[in-house]
Amino acid sequence: MTLWIGIVVLTFGAAAFALRPLLRPPRSRSSLDHAIGFYEARRQELDRQMAAGLISESERAASEAEQARRLLAIERQQKAGDGRAADLRPRKVAALLLLVFLPLLAIPLYLRAGSPSLPDQPIAARIAPGGDAEMHQALQRIELHLARNPNDARGFEVIAPAYMRLGRFQDAAFAYRRVMAISGETADHLANLGEALTAAQNGIVSAEAKEAFRKAVALDPGFAKARFYLALATEQDGDVPGAVRMLGELSASLPEGAGKMRVEAELDRFRAEGKAPPRAASSPQDEAARALSALPPDERARAIEGMVDGLAARLSTQGGSFEEWQRLIQARVVLNQRDKAAVALAEARKALGDKARAELDRLASALDLKAAP
Repeated sequence: MTLWIGIVVLTFGAAAFALRPLLRPPRSRSSLDHAIGFYEARRQELDRQMAAGLISESERAASEAEQARRLLAIERQQKAGDGRAADLRPRKVAALLLLVFLPLLAIPLYLRAGSPSLPDQPIAARIAPGGDAEMHQALQRIELHLARNPNDARGFEVIAPAYMRLGRFQDAAFAYRRVMAISGETADHLANLGEALTAAQNGIVSAEAKEAFRKAVALDPGFAKARFYLALATEQDGDVPGAVRMLGELSASLPEGAGKMRVEAELDRFRAEGKAPPRAASSPQDEAARALSALPPDERARAIEGMVDGLAARLSTQGGSFEEWQRLIQARVVLNQRDKAAVALAEARKALGDKARAELDRLASALDLKAAP
């Protein structure tokens, strides 16, 4: 009951405040005083113009007559308005009727058509679903536009970040490729392409992504994003000291901020990985890695594929641990050999059985991979 009393009081108070203009008498000061002041100033201006020879006596008289006519018209309007404002009784009656009947009409209508029993909904909860729906609708419109205008580089440039936000990384990579095919390669577009490809591989910098980052650095040697991902690729290739050196140089060149904090966090992780004591002498694996890195890109890619094929052959005949099967499956995905990755996943499930089923399911989900039948 107390709530309804408060609602009624607030309703009548708001209505009374809104109806104040109907109850207020007109201001006593009229616009006639302003008109007289303007008329006097105009007469003085006409005197100065006539003294300077800019106007004739007849022009001065005509202008004064026009100003006098306007002054008389304003005076007549003022007198008519004062007469109409003398009696405020009709306005007070109208205000009283509105003050009483508006709330009496509004409250029953709300109780009939409104929903006073519904709980409140935070504004964020109201905006978020609509915002996502609007974004998807906008994407559909842009996609339809691009289907009709496949050479609109600006359209692909706009839609690519939206794909990234929605987790559609392969679509984002395609959009960045289209932008560069139409308008040419830039460091920014190359780095964005590499980032999309890396995100599509769950953080693994593939050969195509690495090439995009290298081109970006060639165009802009100071490009922080490309340098960061190249350091990440170096760490993934097993060269932790090289990655530490690259990230250290990048951190030294960055101003204070979120970007530098992220680089330093990765740098700390790389340094932690490299804390194992170094070998006294180079191992055959180190020599092989150095020889591999010295090869031209095409030969290096063929050599890596040969090593992966050798790992697959050994695991198929001799078996291996979950970590070895994981390395094989990830390598196949990085080399864009998803069919072979699916075959390796099926073989791993058969070889490892139930003891590694959960780990393999998580790996397949992370790589968006289904085992071959």
